[in-house]
Amino acid sequence: MSGSQLEASPTLLEQLTQASQVDRVAETLPIPVGTPSYLYVSVFILLDGVILNTYTHLTGGTHAVVRNPFHIALYLSILLATVGAKYMHDGHVDAMSVLVERGICDTEQADDYALSLRTKLLFYAVGLVGFFSYQVFVIGIDTVLQIQGIAGVAFTLVVLPGCYLPVAIDFVSEYTTLHILIPRWLRKQDVGLFFFDPQDMGGFQPIGSLLKNSYYFYTGGLLLYLVFYYGLFITPIEGSVANPPGAAEATMFTVLWLFGLLTISHSMYKIHKIMKSERETQLRTIEHEIHDIIDNPHDISKAEIADQDRLDNLEYRLGQIQATSEYPTTFTMWTQIGISVLLPQILQLSLQATV
Repeated sequence: MSGSQLEASPTLLEQLTQASQVDRVAETLPIPVGTPSYLYVSVFILLDGVILNTYTHLTGGTHAVVRNPFHIALYLSILLATVGAKYMHDGHVDAMSVLVERGICDTEQADDYALSLRTKLLFYAVGLVGFFSYQVFVIGIDTVLQIQGIAGVAFTLVVLPGCYLPVAIDFVSEYTTLHILIPRWLRKQDVGLFFFDPQDMGGFQPIGSLLKNSYYFYTGGLLLYLVFYYGLFITPIEGSVANPPGAAEATMFTVLWLFGLLTISHSMYKIHKIMKSERETQLRTIEHEIHDIIDNPHDISKAEIADQDRLDNLEYRLGQIQATSEYPTTFTMWTQIGISVLLPQILQLSLQATV
């Protein structure tokens, strides 16, 4: 269905933004907000970082940012994940719409590649049940009230389930859709290549750029992880207190880094296999056609061309196919991806050695 724009299922944040009427509030503000879900997340960050933490500070506790100024990296990571999830959600809709316009699939088929809202809500429900079960049955309600206080309880009951958990689920869902579900779906659809693509990437340049840029968001999250745990020990600030990061933090970082490495490698490899397979299929087709119009094609001195016009057409098609890349990326893009992959782990090893 040429010219059709896909409509993917909404994100959890979009649903919560609508349910809480924040989207309507955004329309009444004197300044343009743009994406209402950004306002929704900003409200919760202000509630956590300004109101609840200030209340804790005034009632005998210590503000999280006062205790460790690099705690602000946590709030930045929430914002980054929010923007990243929105970018990936809109990006894969646009990229898959291009495939629809090329006739690769119709709109009825093209919405099967992504996680549905029902699945996201299921993850959300499981996350809530698991978290609150831990709070009630493992830690205990009395202990939660005694240790966390009113502000801590408000964070547990309002901020985390209302914002931080949905942000995490949205980011993971959209990242998984891009790097695992879309390549697998494309493989099942037996998609072709657009050999007349001016960028010589068979029409897959939008998907390649999307995969690369989504990994930038993932890398940004890893870097903020390092800032949060190691910032205070690289740039000591008088009066700030934090436990030095140990094996647990280093191990978790390595696990997250490996997950990112495996996912970007998986998605790029799967797209490469699709492009390579179609390219080779078309090359074999042309080879068979050449045999039909040339006698003794394997002996150039005795070869006889039966149809020169058809051969000229085949040579033009052959040139287009040979010029088409087997990867949805350029050399520059590969370089950028390589830097994004290596930089976080190099920094982590360097920082761990100094702590």
